[in-house]
Amino acid sequence: MGVTLMRRSLLSFLSVLFLLSSLAFLAAQETPSGGMPTTEQAMQNNLRMLNSIRANPQSKSQALQRLKERLDSRGISDADSRLSELGKIFDEAIAMSKADFEKNQQQLLSRIMTQMKSVPSTIAAGQATNKVPWIDVHDHLVGGSKGISGAVEAAVAAMDQYGTSMMIVMPTPNDGSHKAADCEIFVTAIRKYPKRFAFLGGGNTLNIMLHRSAKQTTLSESARRDFEKKAEDILKTGASGFGEMAVRHLSLHGSGHPYEEVAADHPLLLLLADIAARNDVPIDIHFDMASEDIKLPSWLDSASNPPTLKANLPAFERLLEHNPKAKMIWAHAGSDNIGHWTVELSRKMLEKHPNLYMSLRLGPGHAPQNFPLTRDGQLRPDWLQLLQDFPTRFVIGDDQFLCPADARDGIGASLSGKAPLCRNLTNVFLNALPSELARKIASENAMTLYKLKSQGTEQDFKTKDR
Repeated sequence: MGVTLMRRSLLSFLSVLFLLSSLAFLAAQETPSGGMPTTEQAMQNNLRMLNSIRANPQSKSQALQRLKERLDSRGISDADSRLSELGKIFDEAIAMSKADFEKNQQQLLSRIMTQMKSVPSTIAAGQATNKVPWIDVHDHLVGGSKGISGAVEAAVAAMDQYGTSMMIVMPTPNDGSHKAADCEIFVTAIRKYPKRFAFLGGGNTLNIMLHRSAKQTTLSESARRDFEKKAEDILKTGASGFGEMAVRHLSLHGSGHPYEEVAADHPLLLLLADIAARNDVPIDIHFDMASEDIKLPSWLDSASNPPTLKANLPAFERLLEHNPKAKMIWAHAGSDNIGHWTVELSRKMLEKHPNLYMSLRLGPGHAPQNFPLTRDGQLRPDWLQLLQDFPTRFVIGDDQFLCPADARDGIGASLSGKAPLCRNLTNVFLNALPSELARKIASENAMTLYKLKSQGTEQDFKTKDR
């Protein structure tokens, strides 16, 4: 009996110890000066929290409460949805075997880091006031029980709520790991609102053909003919261009978000540039850029991402130079995950390549130093100067997933919860610009680049006439 009591006392002591260590971790989430910890400090803190909660699941509720206080104090508008995701991550960690936990620890850590990202405090009160109607040129639809039509209705509701006049939807860049239709899956559904939607195609067809031949430096004539026919067929459906095409696509959200890589000057991409130039349509490109060979940053560590990221900027420049008439849209400007996509590099690329455009994603990546807004919602001076120097080369592309309420499974449904934050930040960003520049970036550039005037008049967009 005495041994049993001693064991119980020891277990009780250890439980209290684990709880205290977990709460100590949470208190240490701010630096001693009250500022934000560095990325490395935050990673170590989150790793200690993960281990503490897994060792003592009873500490989970206290951990979530403390995290809620931190999110609220930093003006995070979607704190509840983030906490829900954090709770799921903690539950996964608790349920894992020791071997699985060690194997997936970095992936869990990356997901926690994503949920705890800072955003400008100016949106703490909720939806940012919209002053500039804008066209979102990069979005994805996720079907529910009624197919894609529910996602279309959800997209229209979101546009009305946040002041988005029009949306360009496209397939995600499929590497062939799952079966999905290309743009034809949503073409019929979006035609219910001809003045609110345009679309791109190729993510579920051309991108698969590209990545299946990623290691080939030469192609047969039959392969080229098949690729070209598919591209022309996409344009015949009414597509405004091609996308989303992946040159390097980092894995950021687990197995449902794969790593993809192909040389930017691959023969099929050079062929697509010629097709796009011939038809005067743009290509939307997902290009996670490394300007030099680097070891994979710890915050990107996952089973899918390679241990080394090779420099891929020279090949991208060769693609741009191959056909100067081909308009390339480099997606997700401002949302840098590696740290190399600086304002200075953007300036050099825009000066050197007149056919290069950038779509701005107003969602912080893992390199906040390259984000256009400060924590208090002010536009960074170097970003303002860049936008003023190249006023016709930027559009808004929030890369949002739109789905109906009954779509609960899959990476798209999970990411859809972050869409309101990004839309708020877009309004904060546009409201911070001089009015003439804001109009260009919000809608005028997109209307010219994608030839959207044929979809409706500018007045139609302003009044959201359906």
